[in-house]
Amino acid sequence: MRQTNTRTIAEQKPLGVIDAVSAGLALVWRRPWTLLVPILFDALLWILPRLSLTQLFRPFTNQFLNVTALSSDPQAAEETRRALQQMIDSFNVLGLVAAMLNGITRIPSLLAVNAAEVTSPISAWAYSTPLQSAPLLVVMFIPLFLLGLLGVALYLEWIAQGARPLETAAPGASFVRIAKLWLRLILFALLLGAFLIATSIVVLVLQRVFNNSALAAFAILLSSVGLFWIFIYFFFVPSAAAVSDIGLVEALKRSTLLFRVFFFPTVALVALSIFLDQGLTLVWDGLTVSSVGVVVGIVANAFIGTALIAASMVYYQDRMNVFERMRAQTKTRK
Repeated sequence: MRQTNTRTIAEQKPLGVIDAVSAGLALVWRRPWTLLVPILFDALLWILPRLSLTQLFRPFTNQFLNVTALSSDPQAAEETRRALQQMIDSFNVLGLVAAMLNGITRIPSLLAVNAAEVTSPISAWAYSTPLQSAPLLVVMFIPLFLLGLLGVALYLEWIAQGARPLETAAPGASFVRIAKLWLRLILFALLLGAFLIATSIVVLVLQRVFNNSALAAFAILLSSVGLFWIFIYFFFVPSAAAVSDIGLVEALKRSTLLFRVFFFPTVALVALSIFLDQGLTLVWDGLTVSSVGVVVGIVANAFIGTALIAASMVYYQDRMNVFERMRAQTKTRK
Protein backbone atom coordinates (compact mmCIF):
# COMPACT_ATOMS: atom_id res chain seq x y z
CA MET A 1 0.00 0.00 0.00
CA ARG A 2 1.13 3.56 -0.67
CA GLN A 3 -0.11 6.44 1.49
CA THR A 4 -0.26 10.08 0.43
CA ASN A 5 -1.62 13.16 2.14
CA THR A 6 -5.12 12.47 0.82
CA ARG A 7 -5.56 8.77 0.24
CA THR A 8 -4.19 5.24 0.42
CA ILE A 9 -3.90 3.33 -2.86
CA ALA A 10 -3.04 -0.25 -3.67
CA GLU A 11 0.23 -0.25 -5.60
CA GLN A 12 -0.75 -3.19 -7.81
CA LYS A 13 -3.71 -1.45 -9.47
CA PRO A 14 -3.02 1.74 -11.47
CA LEU A 15 -5.53 4.53 -11.13
CA GLY A 16 -8.05 4.87 -13.91
CA VAL A 17 -9.06 8.20 -15.42
CA ILE A 18 -12.26 8.50 -13.37
CA ASP A 19 -10.39 7.44 -10.24
CA ALA A 20 -7.81 10.18 -10.83
CA VAL A 21 -10.51 12.84 -11.26
CA SER A 22 -12.29 11.60 -8.12
CA ALA A 23 -9.01 11.75 -6.20
CA GLY A 24 -8.46 15.30 -7.48
CA LEU A 25 -11.90 16.38 -6.28
CA ALA A 26 -11.25 14.79 -2.89
CA LEU A 27 -7.86 16.50 -2.63
CA VAL A 28 -9.32 19.96 -3.21
CA TRP A 29 -12.23 19.26 -0.85
CA ARG A 30 -9.75 18.46 1.91
CA ARG A 31 -7.42 21.36 1.04
CA PRO A 32 -9.78 24.27 0.20
CA TRP A 33 -7.02 26.88 0.59
CA THR A 34 -5.71 25.72 -2.80
CA LEU A 35 -8.57 27.76 -4.33
CA LEU A 36 -7.28 31.07 -2.98
CA VAL A 37 -4.88 31.87 -5.85
CA PRO A 38 -7.28 31.36 -8.81
CA ILE A 39 -10.08 33.12 -6.92
CA LEU A 40 -7.75 36.06 -6.22
CA PHE A 41 -6.69 36.23 -9.88
CA ASP A 42 -10.29 36.39 -11.11
CA ALA A 43 -11.27 38.86 -8.38
CA LEU A 44 -8.51 41.23 -9.56
CA LEU A 45 -9.63 40.83 -13.16
CA TRP A 46 -13.19 41.64 -12.12
CA ILE A 47 -12.53 44.62 -9.88
CA LEU A 48 -9.45 46.43 -11.20
CA PRO A 49 -9.53 48.94 -14.09
CA ARG A 50 -8.89 47.45 -17.52
CA LEU A 51 -6.21 48.69 -19.88
CA SER A 52 -7.60 47.74 -23.29
CA LEU A 53 -5.26 46.22 -25.89
CA THR A 54 -7.72 46.39 -28.79
CA GLN A 55 -5.86 49.12 -30.70
CA LEU A 56 -2.50 47.37 -30.29
CA PHE A 57 -3.67 43.96 -31.46
CA ARG A 58 -5.98 45.07 -34.27
CA PRO A 59 -3.23 45.40 -36.97
CA PHE A 60 -1.96 41.88 -36.25
CA THR A 61 -5.51 40.57 -36.30
CA ASN A 62 -6.18 42.19 -39.67
CA GLN A 63 -2.99 40.68 -41.10
CA PHE A 64 -3.92 37.22 -39.85
CA LEU A 65 -7.44 37.60 -41.24
CA ASN A 66 -6.05 38.52 -44.66
CA VAL A 67 -4.06 35.27 -44.73
CA THR A 68 -7.10 33.31 -43.54
CA ALA A 69 -9.31 34.89 -46.20
CA LEU A 70 -6.89 33.74 -48.91
CA SER A 71 -6.59 30.20 -47.58
CA SER A 72 -10.17 29.27 -46.67
CA ASP A 73 -13.73 29.59 -47.84
CA PRO A 74 -15.57 32.89 -47.17
CA GLN A 75 -17.86 31.45 -44.50
CA ALA A 76 -14.95 30.05 -42.47
CA ALA A 77 -13.07 33.33 -42.86
CA GLU A 78 -16.09 35.28 -41.60
CA GLU A 79 -16.49 33.00 -38.57
CA THR A 80 -12.79 33.39 -37.78
CA ARG A 81 -13.08 37.16 -38.12
CA ARG A 82 -16.00 37.34 -35.69
CA ALA A 83 -14.30 35.11 -33.12
CA LEU A 84 -11.05 37.06 -33.27
CA GLN A 85 -12.87 40.38 -33.17
CA GLN A 86 -14.76 39.37 -30.05
CA MET A 87 -11.57 38.17 -28.39
CA ILE A 88 -9.57 41.27 -29.30
CA ASP A 89 -12.33 43.62 -28.15
CA SER A 90 -12.21 42.08 -24.67
CA PHE A 91 -8.41 41.90 -24.37
CA ASN A 92 -6.77 43.91 -21.60
CA VAL A 93 -3.41 43.79 -19.84
CA LEU A 94 -4.49 41.74 -16.81
CA GLY A 95 -6.63 39.50 -18.99
CA LEU A 96 -3.66 38.85 -21.28
CA VAL A 97 -1.50 37.94 -18.28
CA ALA A 98 -4.18 35.58 -16.93
CA ALA A 99 -4.73 34.02 -20.38
CA MET A 100 -0.99 33.37 -20.76
CA LEU A 101 -0.80 31.86 -17.28
CA ASN A 102 -3.77 29.65 -18.08
CA GLY A 103 -2.25 28.51 -21.37
CA ILE A 104 1.10 27.63 -19.80
CA THR A 105 0.12 26.28 -16.37
CA ARG A 106 -3.66 25.70 -16.73
CA ILE A 107 -4.46 27.84 -13.69
CA PRO A 108 -8.26 28.24 -13.88
CA SER A 109 -9.55 31.69 -14.77
CA LEU A 110 -13.14 32.47 -15.66
CA LEU A 111 -12.57 36.11 -16.59
CA ALA A 112 -9.24 35.94 -18.44
CA VAL A 113 -10.93 36.55 -21.80
CA ASN A 114 -14.35 38.05 -21.13
CA ALA A 115 -13.61 40.29 -18.13
CA ALA A 116 -14.46 43.36 -20.19
CA GLU A 117 -17.98 42.03 -20.68
CA VAL A 118 -18.62 41.61 -16.93
CA THR A 119 -19.71 44.67 -14.96
CA SER A 120 -17.43 45.52 -12.06
CA PRO A 121 -19.03 45.73 -8.59
CA ILE A 122 -17.13 48.99 -8.03
CA SER A 123 -18.65 51.27 -10.65
CA ALA A 124 -16.01 53.96 -10.17
CA TRP A 125 -13.35 51.50 -11.33
CA ALA A 126 -15.41 49.85 -14.06
CA TYR A 127 -13.82 51.56 -17.02
CA SER A 128 -11.46 50.59 -19.83
CA THR A 129 -8.59 52.80 -20.95
CA PRO A 130 -6.95 52.04 -24.33
CA LEU A 131 -3.25 51.25 -24.23
CA GLN A 132 -1.57 52.21 -27.49
CA SER A 133 2.13 51.91 -26.65
CA ALA A 134 3.78 48.55 -27.32
CA PRO A 135 6.86 49.34 -25.18
CA LEU A 136 4.58 50.28 -22.28
CA LEU A 137 2.74 46.97 -22.69
CA VAL A 138 6.06 45.09 -22.46
CA VAL A 139 7.10 47.09 -19.38
CA MET A 140 3.80 46.29 -17.68
CA PHE A 141 3.39 42.72 -18.89
CA ILE A 142 6.75 41.26 -17.85
CA PRO A 143 6.61 42.07 -14.10
CA LEU A 144 2.91 41.19 -13.91
CA PHE A 145 3.52 37.90 -15.68
CA LEU A 146 6.48 37.01 -13.44
CA LEU A 147 4.46 37.91 -10.35
CA GLY A 148 1.62 35.78 -11.68
CA LEU A 149 3.98 32.83 -12.19
CA LEU A 150 5.10 33.20 -8.58
CA GLY A 151 1.47 32.96 -7.50
CA VAL A 152 1.04 29.89 -9.72
CA ALA A 153 4.14 28.30 -8.16
CA LEU A 154 2.58 28.76 -4.72
CA TYR A 155 -0.71 27.38 -6.04
CA LEU A 156 0.86 24.28 -7.60
CA GLU A 157 2.95 23.59 -4.49
CA TRP A 158 -0.18 23.65 -2.31
CA ILE A 159 -1.81 21.10 -4.59
CA ALA A 160 1.34 18.98 -4.91
CA GLN A 161 1.60 18.68 -1.13
CA GLY A 162 -1.59 16.62 -1.23
CA ALA A 163 -0.52 14.53 -4.24
CA ARG A 164 3.06 13.54 -3.46
CA PRO A 165 3.92 10.70 -1.03
CA LEU A 166 4.02 11.55 2.66
CA GLU A 167 7.41 12.81 3.77
CA THR A 168 9.01 14.63 6.65
CA ALA A 169 9.97 18.01 5.24
CA ALA A 170 12.57 20.28 6.79
CA PRO A 171 11.45 23.73 8.00
CA GLY A 172 11.32 26.15 5.08
CA ALA A 173 11.37 23.35 2.48
CA SER A 174 8.13 24.59 0.93
CA PHE A 175 9.60 28.04 0.29
CA VAL A 176 12.59 26.48 -1.45
CA ARG A 177 10.29 24.30 -3.58
CA ILE A 178 8.17 27.32 -4.53
CA ALA A 179 11.25 29.35 -5.54
CA LYS A 180 12.65 26.53 -7.68
CA LEU A 181 9.26 25.82 -9.23
CA TRP A 182 8.88 29.52 -10.07
CA LEU A 183 12.19 29.51 -11.97
CA ARG A 184 11.21 26.31 -13.79
CA LEU A 185 7.86 27.77 -14.82
CA ILE A 186 9.67 30.83 -16.19
CA LEU A 187 11.91 28.57 -18.29
CA PHE A 188 8.87 26.58 -19.43
CA ALA A 189 7.10 29.79 -20.48
CA LEU A 190 10.19 30.87 -22.45
CA LEU A 191 10.35 27.47 -24.16
CA LEU A 192 6.70 27.58 -25.24
CA GLY A 193 7.12 31.19 -26.33
CA ALA A 194 10.11 30.18 -28.45
CA PHE A 195 8.02 27.49 -30.15
CA LEU A 196 5.27 29.99 -30.95
CA ILE A 197 7.68 32.64 -32.24
CA ALA A 198 9.59 30.14 -34.39
CA THR A 199 6.34 28.83 -35.86
CA SER A 200 5.11 32.35 -36.65
CA ILE A 201 8.41 33.25 -38.32
CA VAL A 202 8.34 30.14 -40.49
CA VAL A 203 4.77 30.83 -41.62
CA LEU A 204 5.55 34.49 -42.41
CA VAL A 205 8.71 33.61 -44.32
CA LEU A 206 6.90 31.03 -46.42
CA GLN A 207 4.14 33.52 -47.13
CA ARG A 208 6.56 36.28 -48.17
CA VAL A 209 8.91 34.08 -50.19
CA PHE A 210 6.40 31.99 -52.13
CA ASN A 211 3.35 34.31 -51.96
CA ASN A 212 1.07 31.31 -52.39
CA SER A 213 -2.23 31.09 -50.54
CA ALA A 214 -2.36 27.28 -50.70
CA LEU A 215 1.14 26.99 -49.28
CA ALA A 216 0.28 29.50 -46.56
CA ALA A 217 -2.80 27.48 -45.63
CA PHE A 218 -0.77 24.27 -45.52
CA ALA A 219 1.93 25.91 -43.37
CA ILE A 220 -0.66 27.22 -40.92
CA LEU A 221 -2.35 23.81 -40.73
CA LEU A 222 0.95 21.97 -40.26
CA SER A 223 2.10 24.46 -37.61
CA SER A 224 -1.20 24.21 -35.76
CA VAL A 225 -1.01 20.41 -35.67
CA GLY A 226 2.59 20.52 -34.48
CA LEU A 227 1.86 23.03 -31.72
CA PHE A 228 -1.20 21.04 -30.68
CA TRP A 229 0.85 17.91 -30.11
CA ILE A 230 3.65 19.84 -28.39
CA PHE A 231 1.19 21.29 -25.89
CA ILE A 232 -0.44 17.86 -25.43
CA TYR A 233 2.86 16.08 -24.74
CA PHE A 234 3.91 18.88 -22.36
CA PHE A 235 0.58 18.72 -20.51
CA PHE A 236 2.08 17.18 -17.36
CA VAL A 237 5.22 19.34 -17.18
CA PRO A 238 3.94 21.69 -14.41
CA SER A 239 2.55 18.71 -12.48
CA ALA A 240 5.83 16.78 -12.75
CA ALA A 241 7.92 19.78 -11.72
CA ALA A 242 5.66 20.48 -8.73
CA VAL A 243 5.17 16.93 -7.46
CA SER A 244 8.67 15.53 -8.01
CA ASP A 245 10.67 18.76 -7.51
CA ILE A 246 12.65 18.12 -10.70
CA GLY A 247 14.18 20.37 -13.33
CA LEU A 248 12.51 21.42 -16.56
CA VAL A 249 14.36 18.95 -18.79
CA GLU A 250 13.44 15.99 -16.56
CA ALA A 251 9.83 17.24 -16.31
CA LEU A 252 9.65 17.37 -20.12
CA LYS A 253 10.98 13.82 -20.32
CA ARG A 254 8.52 12.50 -17.75
CA SER A 255 5.54 14.24 -19.34
CA THR A 256 6.46 12.70 -22.69
CA LEU A 257 7.07 9.35 -21.02
CA LEU A 258 3.50 9.19 -19.74
CA PHE A 259 2.21 9.37 -23.31
CA ARG A 260 4.75 6.88 -24.64
CA VAL A 261 4.12 4.21 -21.97
CA PHE A 262 0.47 4.87 -21.02
CA PHE A 263 -0.79 6.55 -24.19
CA PHE A 264 -4.52 5.78 -24.21
CA PRO A 265 -5.35 6.42 -20.51
CA THR A 266 -3.16 9.53 -20.55
CA VAL A 267 -4.85 10.93 -23.66
CA ALA A 268 -8.22 10.05 -22.11
CA LEU A 269 -7.38 12.04 -18.97
CA VAL A 270 -6.20 15.03 -21.01
CA ALA A 271 -9.31 14.91 -23.20
CA LEU A 272 -11.62 14.61 -20.19
CA SER A 273 -9.85 17.49 -18.43
CA ILE A 274 -10.17 19.76 -21.47
CA PHE A 275 -13.80 18.72 -22.01
CA LEU A 276 -14.79 19.40 -18.39
CA ASP A 277 -12.82 22.63 -18.21
CA GLN A 278 -14.19 24.11 -21.43
CA GLY A 279 -17.69 22.68 -21.08
CA LEU A 280 -18.27 23.84 -17.53
CA THR A 281 -16.77 27.24 -18.32
CA LEU A 282 -19.73 27.81 -20.63
CA VAL A 283 -22.02 27.07 -17.68
CA TRP A 284 -20.14 29.44 -15.38
CA ASP A 285 -20.18 32.14 -18.07
CA GLY A 286 -23.97 31.99 -17.99
CA LEU A 287 -23.85 33.06 -14.32
CA THR A 288 -21.96 36.29 -14.97
CA VAL A 289 -25.11 38.36 -15.53
CA SER A 290 -25.12 39.47 -11.88
CA SER A 291 -22.57 40.13 -9.15
CA VAL A 292 -23.73 37.11 -7.15
CA GLY A 293 -23.51 34.97 -10.26
CA VAL A 294 -19.97 36.18 -10.94
CA VAL A 295 -18.89 35.19 -7.42
CA VAL A 296 -20.51 31.75 -7.75
CA GLY A 297 -18.97 31.27 -11.21
CA ILE A 298 -15.48 32.26 -10.04
CA VAL A 299 -15.57 29.89 -7.06
CA ALA A 300 -17.09 27.00 -9.03
CA ASN A 301 -14.60 27.43 -11.88
CA ALA A 302 -11.69 27.58 -9.41
CA PHE A 303 -12.89 24.41 -7.68
CA ILE A 304 -13.30 22.35 -10.86
CA GLY A 305 -10.12 23.71 -12.46
CA THR A 306 -8.06 23.03 -9.34
CA ALA A 307 -9.54 19.54 -9.03
CA LEU A 308 -8.49 18.79 -12.63
CA ILE A 309 -4.93 19.97 -11.96
CA ALA A 310 -4.90 17.87 -8.78
CA ALA A 311 -6.14 14.90 -10.83
CA SER A 312 -3.24 15.32 -13.26
CA MET A 313 -0.79 15.37 -10.33
CA VAL A 314 -2.34 12.29 -8.72
CA TYR A 315 -2.34 10.49 -12.06
CA TYR A 316 1.28 11.49 -12.74
CA GLN A 317 2.46 10.27 -9.33
CA ASP A 318 0.57 7.00 -9.65
CA ARG A 319 1.78 6.24 -13.18
CA MET A 320 5.39 7.06 -12.31
CA ASN A 321 5.14 4.50 -9.51
CA VAL A 322 3.74 1.98 -12.00
CA PHE A 323 6.60 2.74 -14.40
CA GLU A 324 9.20 2.28 -11.65
CA ARG A 325 7.68 -1.12 -10.81
CA MET A 326 7.73 -2.09 -14.48
CA ARG A 327 11.37 -1.10 -14.77
CA ALA A 328 12.27 -2.97 -11.56
CA GLN A 329 10.55 -6.12 -12.86
CA THR A 330 12.44 -5.83 -16.15
CA LYS A 331 15.76 -5.60 -14.31
CA THR A 332 14.84 -8.58 -12.15
CA ARG A 333 14.09 -10.74 -15.20
CA LYS A 334 17.44 -9.85 -16.72
